[in-house]
Amino acid sequence: MDEELRGELVRRAQADSAAVQAFLDTAEDFRGEWTPESEAPWPYSLLEWTPVETAPDPVRHVLDVVRDNTGWLRVLVAERGWPGRSLVGQDGIDAAWLILQHTGSGVPTIGTPENLAFQATCVPLLRDAVRNGEADPWHLAHIVDNLHARAAEPAEYAVLNTAYVHHGDTVVLRPDLDPSTIDESRRQIGLHPIAEELRRRRG
Repeated sequence: MDEELRGELVRRAQADSAAVQAFLDTAEDFRGEWTPESEAPWPYSLLEWTPVETAPDPVRHVLDVVRDNTGWLRVLVAERGWPGRSLVGQDGIDAAWLILQHTGSGVPTIGTPENLAFQATCVPLLRDAVRNGEADPWHLAHIVDNLHARAAEPAEYAVLNTAYVHHGDTVVLRPDLDPSTIDESRRQIGLHPIAEELRRRRG
């Protein structure tokens, strides 16, 4: 176990979460001061504020933290590969996934083509890590489905909320998604079937 690396991953993920929470806590203070150009939902559309130098401090802090974490993770992966459970522990692999997840945000100022390309290069590494018990299946599934969503492609694992809609008061899989195909993808990496996922979501 590399405790130093584990600690750095956890510290960076905590800094990310703290920056996002501070941003969410203050977002209403800036409603009406910025008109976004994309369809990013409120309040995340604030992260598109331009020029960024004039953005509120909480907005700039989120962008700075994600940018720094992404650059750091990019170097780590290039030098050491994907950090697995035996190297950094469960909290370490959760932290690595959080950092990677945020590089592919639907907000254009964060989910840049370069960052999405970096996410894509991590997919084969995550697949190997899942196969070897070094990463959780849902880590891989979230990253893959995010990339599909950014490219306007069908979900592969249906782990994101966008793969579901409400039919009356009931949550159902989107009608354009094939449950048998998704179940096979889920089975291959050790995720529970769609029927179980729907039971969980229907609570």
